[in-house]
Amino acid sequence: MMPERMSKVMVIGPKTVMQPVINELHSIKAMHISEQKPQEMATGEPLREAEKLSETLVTARSLISHLGINSTCPPARKTFGTKKDAEKIKELQKEVNEKLDKLKALDERIRALQQLESELTLLSRINLPLEAYSCCKSLTYFAGHVKNADEARKAVAKITEKFELYSSDDKKFMVIFAEAPKRQEIQDALTSLGFSDISLASATGMKGSPEENMKRAAQEKAGIESQKTSINAELKKLKDKWQEIITAIESSAAEQLEKAEAPLRFGTTKNTFLITGWVPSESLEKLNQRLERIASGKIYLKELEIEDTDKVPVKLKNIKYAKPFEFFIKLRGLPLYNEIDPTPIVFISFPLFFGFMLGDIGYGLVTLLLAIALKKLLGKGKDLLNSIAIASATAILFGLIFGEFFGEEAVLGYELPHIISRAHHVNELLAASIIFGIIHINLGLVLGFYNELKNHGLKKAILGKASWLFIELGIGFVLKLLGIMALPQPLFYASGASLLLGVSMLAAAELEEGILGAFKAPIESITIFSNILSYARLMAVGLASVQLAIIVNEFAKEFFRQGGLMILAGIAILLIGHTINIVLGILGAFLHSLRLQYVEFFTKFFKGGSEPYKPFGERN
Repeated sequence: MMPERMSKVMVIGPKTVMQPVINELHSIKAMHISEQKPQEMATGEPLREAEKLSETLVTARSLISHLGINSTCPPARKTFGTKKDAEKIKELQKEVNEKLDKLKALDERIRALQQLESELTLLSRINLPLEAYSCCKSLTYFAGHVKNADEARKAVAKITEKFELYSSDDKKFMVIFAEAPKRQEIQDALTSLGFSDISLASATGMKGSPEENMKRAAQEKAGIESQKTSINAELKKLKDKWQEIITAIESSAAEQLEKAEAPLRFGTTKNTFLITGWVPSESLEKLNQRLERIASGKIYLKELEIEDTDKVPVKLKNIKYAKPFEFFIKLRGLPLYNEIDPTPIVFISFPLFFGFMLGDIGYGLVTLLLAIALKKLLGKGKDLLNSIAIASATAILFGLIFGEFFGEEAVLGYELPHIISRAHHVNELLAASIIFGIIHINLGLVLGFYNELKNHGLKKAILGKASWLFIELGIGFVLKLLGIMALPQPLFYASGASLLLGVSMLAAAELEEGILGAFKAPIESITIFSNILSYARLMAVGLASVQLAIIVNEFAKEFFRQGGLMILAGIAILLIGHTINIVLGILGAFLHSLRLQYVEFFTKFFKGGSEPYKPFGERN
């Protein structure tokens, strides 16, 4: 349950063998290289080809983006000739850019034509040729929307007699021509009437009727769309022809650039280089042998002592079926190197809680099939969907225990065998939920005790973690004081003494962090009981799910009894109702299961925050 054991290593050698050492480390993919601190030793410089490789990589990724290439498609080859292929994709990039520039210009022209069509559509409501809007200097015009053109006519008439007003049939759109010196007065009068002007910039200078120009604009748009289709087809041909090669170039350039920039993480002198990093202990001997061979014995590899201040990268090591649940650990933060990895426990507890809450054969089957389908369809989120699939199988198992199939305890007239009914044994479900909580939380305390024992000694472990077990034994004392539970006098005093002892131990542990910590202990001791009660949500969420399923089923049955077309309505109610309930059930079971891990369980032992182990040469 501990992360994989790591060894801190130092590799020293002459610069004459630095290139083959880099290549070998990249090939082995076993060493997590630490950044060299500049104050300790001068850092190295990238290899000569780094700049060209960087340019090639940028060009390849630009082509992948612009051509819409799937970067995960298998490369046509593993390596490329730097100079030849770099020139090849530069020419291709130039060709693609030219086509993209043409597309951009065509799109801009389409937007201009759309604006023109918008203006012409409005002007077509006024029976005037477009040359009328190209006024001489002595005239001005206003075009726009108004509440009532007749009111506008009266308002302008009060200002000047020298004007012409043309309006649409509904009197909502108008054009006014008037003498230029009166422009501001007319503008103010129209504004007071709620006039909203429009721009005729696109139509200015045109001749003929709006309808004729709209036809010409539509024809031009059709021609542009045809050009765009042709250019996109050419880009598609380029994509089909080059995508495997470009993908190979991108992959190879990224790999070679990583090697070329590796010295930036090394320490160097005039003639030597130094690499520090982390290697899984089981791979250390193999690494040493291969470096010795590739460098002809000119390499010195030494295992260093791990210090308390070292940030050891973490590599989780779990069985195949537990691996998907590493997703939840990484989401929270990897455990510290000297902490227990909780993945195996989450592998058991997350599906258990999820299945207990969803707990229906039908819902479990739907969720299982959905997880499998999404995994095939999306190709992403594999670990999350695998964990949901395992949890769904547990929901089916609990469905068998509860005897439920889409909320029904009887199918086709046959009652499903069950051990306990969620609809009728609420108290038993609540008791089971609390028992789950007691076991889960105390397991966290045991893990916390082990972590404290290993890292800070027996005293810290007893005071900081074993104290909670004594506090738990004091629950009887609290319940009797509240009048909730009867308790024999000897047990009452023993329970009280246990509570006092636990709080005192916790206060002693907190006292190391300051006097205020000791005063916080009695308040913090209450959290253990609220944590345990939080597990009642296992019963509550499950009960809400089954009750909603029963309501949907009963509602649909009422329609089925009426016969005829009402049967179709009943089927629709079943489909919609159970779909909503499944969605709510998945979300509720997922989120509450996760919360019980992170809030109630992890807080008892888990700190986290480690850097993930990423060996040199391993691609994401």
